[in-house]
Amino acid sequence: MILPRDCHETKAKPTAGEAGAESRPVKVAAGYRAPVQRDDELPRVTPSLLRRADAMCRRRLAHEHAGGKAHANRTADARFAVSNRVEADARLAQSEFGCPRPEAFVDPTDLEPEQRRWYRAAARGYLGFFGEVPGVVVDLGWATTVPELGVALTGNAGLAVELGEGARELRLLRFGGRRAGARLLDAVDISIALLRTAEWADTNLHIIAVDVLNQDVVEHTSVLPADRSHADNWFAQRVDDVMRAADDGRARAGTDCLGCPFVAGCEQHRS
Repeated sequence: MILPRDCHETKAKPTAGEAGAESRPVKVAAGYRAPVQRDDELPRVTPSLLRRADAMCRRRLAHEHAGGKAHANRTADARFAVSNRVEADARLAQSEFGCPRPEAFVDPTDLEPEQRRWYRAAARGYLGFFGEVPGVVVDLGWATTVPELGVALTGNAGLAVELGEGARELRLLRFGGRRAGARLLDAVDISIALLRTAEWADTNLHIIAVDVLNQDVVEHTSVLPADRSHADNWFAQRVDDVMRAADDGRARAGTDCLGCPFVAGCEQHRS
């Protein structure tokens, strides 16, 4: 479980960090802000592509890899309305150094009754784990560009928290619904976390994966720089695998057809 860190006894303020490259977070008065991305049309790789490149439909993979923002999942806001809201409120709750402010978690009356119940349970779970942990949440942005590989690693990086005295914590929130046998935190999660936090957490990184509904938690403290070097090597190999699969581009009927936004024109679905 998470060790108690008393909000009222901790006096340290977050230390100022150097500004990273333009494709990395930039320090501002209230924390970090997402950088302006100059390479919006770079081929993108997501955690899903990195995990499933070997088994995924090559045609769908090619479209997702090349599509960038133009082919982002347009249903994401609807499907993840509750988790997105909880994370947004968690950011607001620690927009300044201190313990999370419970009043930042406002009952989302615009959502359906079931979603509101889920939100309240998730907010209680989050405050149960982190309510007495002082820090400030900073923004790592939606993408980390990797010019040497010609790609952008995109997706939700998690809640990046400066705990004071230079300590860096990445909170990965889960909201139930894990497949049987699936780990709360696995090697891919850790590698992606190391890649997304390279500039922000260059000397230390503590990763906490928390299921705020089921009250499960797994923690991992990275050994730097060795773990990040391993993650870099893994990422380079997986990007190569994604690019090879994208170059293949052949359609494959199967589970990837479900919800695929690129069905139109697919040879596997001609009437």
